[in-house]
Amino acid sequence: MYYLRSPIIWLVLAMSAFVSAWTFLLLIDLFTAMQVKFNGMTDAPTTVQGIIYPVISAQAKLLILVVSIIAGLSFSRLHNNNGWTLVNSYAGSDLNFVLQKYMAGLLVSLVFVLPALLSIIALSFMTSMSVLPIVYAILGLLLLLMWMMALGMFISSLVNNSGFAILLCMVVLLILWVISYSSLDMTWGKNWIQVFSPQYHFQQFLTPYLSISTLFYFIADILILIMAINFRIKHRRYRL
Repeated sequence: MYYLRSPIIWLVLAMSAFVSAWTFLLLIDLFTAMQVKFNGMTDAPTTVQGIIYPVISAQAKLLILVVSIIAGLSFSRLHNNNGWTLVNSYAGSDLNFVLQKYMAGLLVSLVFVLPALLSIIALSFMTSMSVLPIVYAILGLLLLLMWMMALGMFISSLVNNSGFAILLCMVVLLILWVISYSSLDMTWGKNWIQVFSPQYHFQQFLTPYLSISTLFYFIADILILIMAINFRIKHRRYRL
């Protein structure tokens, strides 16, 4: 509930809702206007490729700002008002405490992408589209959100100042996004630097096929980051 009491969260929510609605309607207008040219093409883009995938990609970019704020505040704000003292008095396990904060951050973040997801689901029912590519794209967006939230919370657990934690989360996530478009270290037709970027793996979900290696990347990294947060909290409570 702390996040919902913050004015900046509602400001970002209003901005994200406007951007999501504007992007969705703009893509529909552009796709409809291009239908005349698409009729003469043998490999014309489908509704999924022309509308759904760009909307999902726009939401992924928007999540950089959203996750940076929510995850950046998760642990760094505990330095105010004796927050860590209250954490030290928590009777449950450290992992349970981390998971509770992690799930709370995910639920708040989902509020920002929910309007776009509902629009996509409504459009899929109104038109004859293949369901599996849409399911894969939404699954990729959710996994990307979970990955970024875990990384952001780990960064927040290392920083004492809330403002610096938000800024550091944003910088790290933006660097990882830029890496996904890097052309460095290209060997044997594969850029190995891109493999470290979650956004690069997220792009694998914007295809008609589900990549098992990409699923493993996200699930393994999320578990590793959550355990890293758990160890950090144990160390912090031991010092207290």
